[in-house]
Amino acid sequence: MQNEIMNMVNQFNENVFASMKRLGDINMRAFEEIANKQAAVMNDCLESSAKQYEVLTTAKDYKDAMAAQAELMKACNEKFLANVRETADMMTSVREELTGLVEEAVKYTSDSVEKAGAVATKAAKKAA
Repeated sequence: MQNEIMNMVNQFNENVFASMKRLGDINMRAFEEIANKQAAVMNDCLESSAKQYEVLTTAKDYKDAMAAQAELMKACNEKFLANVRETADMMTSVREELTGLVEEAVKYTSDSVEKAGAVATKAAKKAA
């Protein structure tokens, strides 16, 4: 009886540590992906600033400058929307992984409670 309980406790602890490791891995990967995306966005911003400077210094007149700047803003907005979509997709993926992790933990906990109840019932019958 005590061996069964100790085995259950050990198995529970192993599963908790495995879940924590998996959670840490998910969080680390999400952080890395977001950091990489942020670096790409900053790079796009710097490129846009350089192009804007170039347009303003090479424009023949006010109309050319405004037209070129409008094109730059259009391209910048398209990149921004693409980045927002990609980030949303990343976060959805992370949410799905976390949901799966929680569902596995709930199932394991439910199974463990049932098993513990069966062991306790068996011990109670043996003691009676």
